[in-house]
Amino acid sequence: MSTPDEPEYYLRRAFDKTSSQSRTPFVGAGSTIDSDLFIVYGHNMKNNTMFGTLDDYASKAFWEETPPLLFTTTTEYREYEIFAALKTRILYQDEPGYRWYYQAGDLTEKAFNELVSYLSENALYDTGITPSYGEQITILSTCSYQEDNGRFLIAARRIHTDTE
Repeated sequence: MSTPDEPEYYLRRAFDKTSSQSRTPFVGAGSTIDSDLFIVYGHNMKNNTMFGTLDDYASKAFWEETPPLLFTTTTEYREYEIFAALKTRILYQDEPGYRWYYQAGDLTEKAFNELVSYLSENALYDTGITPSYGEQITILSTCSYQEDNGRFLIAARRIHTDTE
């Protein structure tokens, strides 16, 4: 879900806006689905719903066997090619380091290249795919419990198909 005026609206709600333990994946602050980079946050559910299976991408074999990521809106269908899977975390306020979670939106070429470098250098395996400036990227992010404030991410670039 995308609610630009209140990005975390669906953090504790279902698609129909009722209170929900499962919640609904949502586009984070600072971007829309048409931005150079948009981040979709979803809960890592133990019953394998929402983003409960996202960490399957920690396995290169799983990535190799999985077709492109499908993204559907009420008006269009998109495909994304996953180029990085990584374990990371939200940094403490005074802690130095790259904050990928503040990069959402439209990016300069320098910011785009820094993001791609961070994602590629910290990826769990090499996919052989490197996005170029001008390609749209999405990151799917879920909680990961390898450390405090841990996150598991997959990053994908948009594939333009004949159906678009």
